[in-house]
Amino acid sequence: MENEIFKLRKEHVNFKKLLNLLDAQLDFLHRGETPDYQLMTDILYYMTQYSDLIHHPREEAIFALLAVRDPRVAENVAELTKQHHTIGDSGARFYGKLENIINGESEIMRIEEIETDGCQYGTILRAHMDKEEQGLFMIAEKLLDDDDWKKIKSETRSKPDPIFGEAIEVRFHLVCDQLAQLVSDK
Repeated sequence: MENEIFKLRKEHVNFKKLLNLLDAQLDFLHRGETPDYQLMTDILYYMTQYSDLIHHPREEAIFALLAVRDPRVAENVAELTKQHHTIGDSGARFYGKLENIINGESEIMRIEEIETDGCQYGTILRAHMDKEEQGLFMIAEKLLDDDDWKKIKSETRSKPDPIFGEAIEVRFHLVCDQLAQLVSDK
């Protein structure tokens, strides 16, 4: 039980590290400098392919079971689930814009639009993760038993984390290099 919540919290820490990298690139943009669009694209690819497709469905399975165990959390479950979809849609749109820039297929996009989209994405995702951790994660630790966790595990898809797992996917080597640089700069 606690291992699953621990894993979700650890993933949140990792997502925040990636959002910090994204913020650094958005700061370049804000200062009129050229950001590393490939790095930004890789971060959003990860967020749309791992966070949105693996992490969020696991949370939703937990939250759905919590709503059955304690109907008082149903409204909170509905809100957080809706936020998952909003975050996913926002991330996919932002990723698409970044891909267009990388591929040179983009109409001229205003720098402010990219900066605004990126800042909004990061702000919404951070607030969302904080709400999960301070609310439903704590309730899940109290209410769900070993059978519940087995059920959740059997109902959700699993995939090794392509950045923070044992084997780093080739696409994410630049991201990992930047994460290591961030750690060494501190």
